[in-house]
Amino acid sequence: MLTLSNKYYYLIIILAAAIPILFKEQILWLIPVPIILYLMLTNSKRAVIIISFVAFIALNSGLGETLRLVIQLLTITALSFLFFKNYGTQFDKYPKLPSQIIFLVIFVLITMLFSLLFTKYIILGVEQVIRSIIFFIIVYLYYSLISNSTDIKYFLYALYAGAFVYFSLLLYEIVKVNFDFINLNQNIFWEEGFSFVHRNVIGSFFSICISIITAFVVVSNSTNKYRRYFFISIIFLLLGLILTNSRGAIISLTISTGYIFYLANRKALKKFVLSILILLPLLFISEISDLISIYFRLERISTGRDYILETVYNILSNNPIIGAGPAAAKFEMYNYMPYMLGTPQEFYLTKHIKQIDFGHAHNFYLFLYTDLGILGLIVSLLFPITFIMMGNKLIQEMKTHTNSYYALVLGIQAAGIAIFVRGIFEWAGIFSYGTITYDLPFWWIFLIMIFIYQKYIVEKKDLKLLSFKN
Repeated sequence: MLTLSNKYYYLIIILAAAIPILFKEQILWLIPVPIILYLMLTNSKRAVIIISFVAFIALNSGLGETLRLVIQLLTITALSFLFFKNYGTQFDKYPKLPSQIIFLVIFVLITMLFSLLFTKYIILGVEQVIRSIIFFIIVYLYYSLISNSTDIKYFLYALYAGAFVYFSLLLYEIVKVNFDFINLNQNIFWEEGFSFVHRNVIGSFFSICISIITAFVVVSNSTNKYRRYFFISIIFLLLGLILTNSRGAIISLTISTGYIFYLANRKALKKFVLSILILLPLLFISEISDLISIYFRLERISTGRDYILETVYNILSNNPIIGAGPAAAKFEMYNYMPYMLGTPQEFYLTKHIKQIDFGHAHNFYLFLYTDLGILGLIVSLLFPITFIMMGNKLIQEMKTHTNSYYALVLGIQAAGIAIFVRGIFEWAGIFSYGTITYDLPFWWIFLIMIFIYQKYIVEKKDLKLLSFKN
């Protein structure tokens, strides 16, 4: 461990003094800056894992682009510092990846580069390629920090620290509107520029956390002494998911939960299905059905999405092979909009086009298809295929062992399935050209699976039992 010399203390003091001058009103959000710097200098790897992850997912563009950039650059510097301290330039010692992951990443980048040959928006496409490469480097830097079961434990701690921060942000927004839950979901979440709480991002994040904890609870003999804490965590996370009002996340979580029960506890699956069947008659009570209709915004299910799908269909019909280019479908939507100017449909789509930079298809698979063409569609399918095949292989190998690794892999597999199902309803959260806030949670659990796969399947090494003891 490094010993902080006087010059490092002076550096932190100078940085702390400069913060109010440089950022003024955003001073409170810069607290992670000196903390990350201190942890980097003291080589506190596990603390960096937790704090950097929370900083990446929680400190979004709502805080200001300059501030976010400062924190992200500092975080990347801390990760790079730890990587080169551990491995230096000894390339043969760099952590190895399964061949499936190497192929997946290379195919993604080649597809994006190929698309650049045909797009009219080359500069925009190059920006997405560079950002994607940086994102994959960040993921690999995190991967290099996993060397044993204790590191995996801290990666899980980081995940639930992020959930706590998201829950706190949700609670803060609810308090601001005097606990007017209906107003929060029907109006405030839809305000243009509202960015501190993104309903769908947080909903997806909670579905990941709930899936993993559910697997630990369901799998027999898996950390039984912690089951009470797991149940408490599930309750709070479900409450958070309900507060997000994310329909896609709720539907996908239901499917992932059923998947866990099917593999680990068929009796629990029967009870799960029976519980749903028992609750169904409640839908015929008018007061309850009206409340459910308001909560799920049933009147808005088709409104908007059908306009988007018609426009996307026109784009693909006229260009089914090449695509518009990385992040360029936005500029083609108006050209293929099948509505007259001044109509409600045109007004809705114009607002939709202006709100986000890419992902306008509102569907992950169509998003990559419209941007990158037929190869993009293949890329979008390679993500679930690679993830699920690796997960299935691990589950088959570990199913005879009722230990925490089996529960963890099962939970990650279920979480991945939830994310891929959600991809039918939402575009972000798997690969959004390396948008850290959106994509890192998925890759966070994916790199845990990759590490276990590399050690257990590829290298045939036994893993030390995963324990949650300090």
